[in-house]
Amino acid sequence: MNTTCCAPKTRSFSRFVRNYVLLGLVVTLVLYTAVLNFYMLYGKWMVAAFQLQLIAEQYDDQLARDPDAPLPKGFNIESFQRFDELPAELRAHARPNDLELNELFYINTDQYADQKDPENPIFLVFPHQLADGREILILQTYHVGDGESVFFERLHNLALLSIPFAMAVIGIFAWFLWIIGKRLTKPSENLQDWANNLTTERLADPIPDFGFEELNDVARELHRSVNQIDQFVAREREFLRQASHELRTPVTIVSGNVELLEKSPLNQTQSRVMTRIKRANRNMQQLLETLLWLGRDNAPVGSTEHISFAAFIEQEISDLSYLTDGKHVTCSFTPDSEDTVIATSRAALMIVISNLIRNAFQHTPKGQVTITLKGTALTVKNTISTCTGECATPQGEGIGLQLVRRICARLNWHCTPTHLQNGGMSVTFDPGPDTLVKPEPELVTS
Repeated sequence: MNTTCCAPKTRSFSRFVRNYVLLGLVVTLVLYTAVLNFYMLYGKWMVAAFQLQLIAEQYDDQLARDPDAPLPKGFNIESFQRFDELPAELRAHARPNDLELNELFYINTDQYADQKDPENPIFLVFPHQLADGREILILQTYHVGDGESVFFERLHNLALLSIPFAMAVIGIFAWFLWIIGKRLTKPSENLQDWANNLTTERLADPIPDFGFEELNDVARELHRSVNQIDQFVAREREFLRQASHELRTPVTIVSGNVELLEKSPLNQTQSRVMTRIKRANRNMQQLLETLLWLGRDNAPVGSTEHISFAAFIEQEISDLSYLTDGKHVTCSFTPDSEDTVIATSRAALMIVISNLIRNAFQHTPKGQVTITLKGTALTVKNTISTCTGECATPQGEGIGLQLVRRICARLNWHCTPTHLQNGGMSVTFDPGPDTLVKPEPELVTS
């Protein structure tokens, strides 16, 4: 199963900040533009109301000096004392109760007209109570077509100008955010590059200054962690170097002494003991070589050889058959119908195969070990017959199978253990199709 599609998507910190700040700016400017246009329209309303109220107050002052002063009248301005005197077009769509003192009343007759016409009137009525208690209605009349006049056209253009102004502000602020983002992200990118290139050889170099205290703290912590890991690895390598010598020495001594003893005449009992010593010494030597090889990161696995897989397995079964002595254990091997030849390291393959077979022999007190080879896939299965499935406990893997796991991970081989109900285990090992050597086609001679 491919887990790449399920991995959480990572985000850039600078892009995250820029996007959200820019989004906040866009929302703010949209609201600001809407409020600006609203107050522009509201301002027109307030100016019209203020103008008519000023005319009414001036007429009130004029009446104080001249009681017979005529009602205010001028360009698109008329005054009336009663609602019935208002134009019929206005009275057709308004009632007396719609008018309130010192409140501007607006009505656009074009909205009620059957036919749209630039000459349809727009009425603004301002009721005002004079000092003597009388009421007058000051009427200001426009026409729908007046919207095309220079004044209204400029006012309309001024309202539309707020949109490109907002876009310009967004552009300038986006550029400013980009500059700030680069200023903020450049040090973090430098920190990332420095951390990626921080190797053992560069630990002695001074830590660069990344321009921000927080980034410098992260750099110092990374440097300290890498330095600790490097010191730990150095100690492990030194220990491994010393252990390699100290562990090999007794094994070599035992092997040499066994060879000397074999040259002496031995009776049957002594020969059996000598054989056990040789096998134990061989197993110890193999285990040490495996552990030391796994302990080195870049240790070579040996030269690649063409190996007959079935013959190799049969040899390992024969070498390890002593593990079944004295136990009621049978072993059967079923090779593939075709001879499988693989190209790999003989030493690594021997470690894996011998550990799999040894693990099966050692963990089967009574039962059967079945070994099957099909292509490059080897299955080692041990069936335990000392107990039923209900009372059997799962078989432990032991150090042998753990070594197999690590070797397979090191060489990109496949090893899949499966616990059986009777307490046994089935392990499938496959070095992969890349190791398979295809047979050369036979030449047909005429």
